[in-house]
Amino acid sequence: IGYRRDLIMKIEHSMAEETREHKEIVSKLKKHVKNFQTFLTEDYKIASAKVAKAEKLYAELVSKNAEFLGYVSKITILNNILFKLDAIRSILKTYRSYLMFVAPLSWRKLHDENLKHLPSNQYQSGEFVTDNDLVETLNIDKMIEVARRELQNPYPAYLYFKRPQQMMYLFRSMELQSREYLLQLSKTDVPYRLLRERIKQLKYTTQKEIEYFQYYIDLLNNEIGRETYNENHLKKNFFRILNTMFYDGVASPSTLKLKICIEYVYEQIFGRCEEGHQNLQDPMKILEVMYEDYNLRLDSLDFNIVNQARKDFFAQDLKTMTNAYKAQREL
Repeated sequence: IGYRRDLIMKIEHSMAEETREHKEIVSKLKKHVKNFQTFLTEDYKIASAKVAKAEKLYAELVSKNAEFLGYVSKITILNNILFKLDAIRSILKTYRSYLMFVAPLSWRKLHDENLKHLPSNQYQSGEFVTDNDLVETLNIDKMIEVARRELQNPYPAYLYFKRPQQMMYLFRSMELQSREYLLQLSKTDVPYRLLRERIKQLKYTTQKEIEYFQYYIDLLNNEIGRETYNENHLKKNFFRILNTMFYDGVASPSTLKLKICIEYVYEQIFGRCEEGHQNLQDPMKILEVMYEDYNLRLDSLDFNIVNQARKDFFAQDLKTMTNAYKAQREL
């Protein structure tokens, strides 16, 4: 029973505390709700004031935009008017240049500002001058500046053609000249076609002849090339023979020594010095004949005389060798 009573007391105490906390929470919640309502009221007032101000500014902006669009439309109209005036100005300048160009040269010599500074022999080469100062279409400032300069310094106000009939007469003359040209062209059309056909045939014939001559030129070039090759081959063989066999037989060191030896023998035998022979055949024939005669004379000698000469030669040779040996011993 005591435990139950304590439990009931604890429950009642907890309920009392929770009731107190609940009342505090409810009072705080009411206070927060009241503050939030006050905040919403003040914020709504501020927002309403800002919306009213924004509506007023928007109305002013709409009025300014309408005014701006009015200005833009006026500027567009003025720009279109300026473009039209500039186009008319360009057309008038072109037409004036054309009238000045087709005028007689004698009159242009006195009044055309483009020809006054040129010598008289250059009048015939005058060109049709249009507006050299081209204006950019979208550059209004430059267009106005060019127009202002032209208005400040305008062209002279005189032209050669003052009535439309003058230009009509000019065009009529041009038509007559064109008709005459067409008549002459129709008359010369057939001869011109024949001439073109003849020129075509002549070109074809000339091309064939050129090909024909080119064939023979190539043939001659081949012949020349073959002859050049043969010439080089002969030169090669000639110099090979000249530098090998001919050199060995005529100008080699051994041949020169033989020639010197033959000349020396010839000089010793005949006892006189002659200029160099053109070839070795003549002195060699003479020496050969003399050698054969010498051999025949040797063959006809007595055997005792030959033995005596051999002994004398051996004795002389022995004496020479003995003297050489003694000289060597003395050294």
